[in-house]
Amino acid sequence: MAVSTWPAWAMRLFGGLLAGCGGIRCARRMVTMQHAGTNKTSSKVEGSKVREFRAFQLEYLLVYLTVMLADWLQGTNMYTLYSGYGFPVSQLFLTGFSSSLVFGTFVGLLVDRYGRRLACIAFCVLEIIINLLEHVPHMPTLLFGRCLGGVSTSLLFSAFESWMVSEHRRRGFDEEWLASTFSLAAAGNGIVAVIAGFLAQVAADLQGDIGPFRLAILLTVLSLCLVAFWPENYGQQAKTTSSLGPARQSFVDARRAISADTRVALLACVAALFEGATFTFVFMWVPTLLGKYDGALPMGLVFACFMISIAAGGELFGLLVADANALVFKGRVERFAFFVLAAASAAMIVPSPPGASFAATLASFLVLEVCVGTFNGCAATMRSKYIPDALQGSIMNVSRIPLNLLVVAGTTMADIAPPTVTFSVVSATFALGALLQLLLIQAQRRQAVKAD
Repeated sequence: MAVSTWPAWAMRLFGGLLAGCGGIRCARRMVTMQHAGTNKTSSKVEGSKVREFRAFQLEYLLVYLTVMLADWLQGTNMYTLYSGYGFPVSQLFLTGFSSSLVFGTFVGLLVDRYGRRLACIAFCVLEIIINLLEHVPHMPTLLFGRCLGGVSTSLLFSAFESWMVSEHRRRGFDEEWLASTFSLAAAGNGIVAVIAGFLAQVAADLQGDIGPFRLAILLTVLSLCLVAFWPENYGQQAKTTSSLGPARQSFVDARRAISADTRVALLACVAALFEGATFTFVFMWVPTLLGKYDGALPMGLVFACFMISIAAGGELFGLLVADANALVFKGRVERFAFFVLAAASAAMIVPSPPGASFAATLASFLVLEVCVGTFNGCAATMRSKYIPDALQGSIMNVSRIPLNLLVVAGTTMADIAPPTVTFSVVSATFALGALLQLLLIQAQRRQAVKAD
């Protein structure tokens, strides 16, 4: 679809969302400056510490957003690439999720024990291999690539965050500043996803469906070079007197930590429910919108609107924590997460009736994407509060076991159940997550009373 034929409503929607995201960003900046103005008594030492933190933040975000850009690039044309090869797309996707459940969890458990930086390097190497395998139109080769993809996904969503949190604390930065990094990561992820859409289109125009994968290789090589200069940090050390193997011992330690703290268990369940429901939505939004729209739907522009909404959600979370005066550690993030889950549940009720209009359905999808961007920041901040630093990578990977089970179940349901049923189940899943979030808030209050 040429730019000249893009519907006016889609262009206005994209422009409006972009302006809204910019408005939230400006409001966040104003609150931050106002907060800084009330703390002019800060010493030169504190000012130097802030500059050191900003440099560290840039060091992490440059790598994290580059690997996320490469990851988004792979997703844009994967469906059309596999279809062009003539292979069953759903089978390849499910192989990736199943691999993440089995092999990814096993490998991810070794992150804390053998080093987070090493795990980030392993991720980059795996991604380069995976994208090279995508060039081969051979089903067993592609299945092997999806198996490796399951492992790399587990590393992506545990190793980088674990390294950053541990390094943040090792350098002596304030705990409240973690929320700033998480909010920038959430907002930046939405922005690089939009960029990925445009870059993928250019790459595909030049080299076909394989073009975005080649560009992803270059970006991953760049990330690998940057990660090589990171210092190493560890959680649970490799030396152990246990007769169990390293991965099994890490699993046992993570399970014990989850069982010992109700808040960690509840957070793991809430995150799994939210992400599992979101993955189900990802499989549903394209056929749902196509079925409700007369004419050619500008899918690329709609996708860009979704990603801008995620960025707006990240900025909204950043606005919440812009005044870092103990907001994060007095329960405000927990309460905000509850409202985000409730809003996501309400949004998914809208497309459930068969007669839901295109405009109402699209609006509900945009609301959900805002919730995704906001919840990402909330969940990451809560993980940094509740999960022991020594076992952060292990616990995050164990927590992905129910998530991957939910993804497989949701994908299967999306194939066999009508959209009305699927969206109702997705809404109920978010609602259950909101209920568990309330229990988490109560558990946190009880813990605070004990601490006093």
